[in-house]
Amino acid sequence: MIQNKMFWYFLMIGAIVLYGLSLALGRYLFPGDPLMSRIFFIGLVILHLAEIPAVSLKIGREKGLPASLVVLKTLLYGFTWWLPLKKGIIDK
Repeated sequence: MIQNKMFWYFLMIGAIVLYGLSLALGRYLFPGDPLMSRIFFIGLVILHLAEIPAVSLKIGREKGLPASLVVLKTLLYGFTWWLPLKKGIIDK
C-alpha cells in the first residue's frame, strides 16, 4: 500500500484538509483571540517550514527540481510529498 501513488495522493489531500481543520479547531477553541485561534495553523506551517532545509531541499536537488517548487510543495503537503519523491513513487 505504501508503494501506491494513490495512497500518497490521498495523504496529500489530507494535508490540505488538515490546514482547514486546524483553522476551524483554533476558532472553536479560542473564539475571542485571533492569534490563538490560528495557533494550530501556525504550528503546522512551522513544522512544514522546518522540513524544507532539513530534508526536502536536498531531495529536490537530487531530483533536479527547482527550489521554488520544492518549497511550495513542502509547505502544502509536507512529508507526504517529499517521502514518496525520495522513494521514487512519484516523479515530481
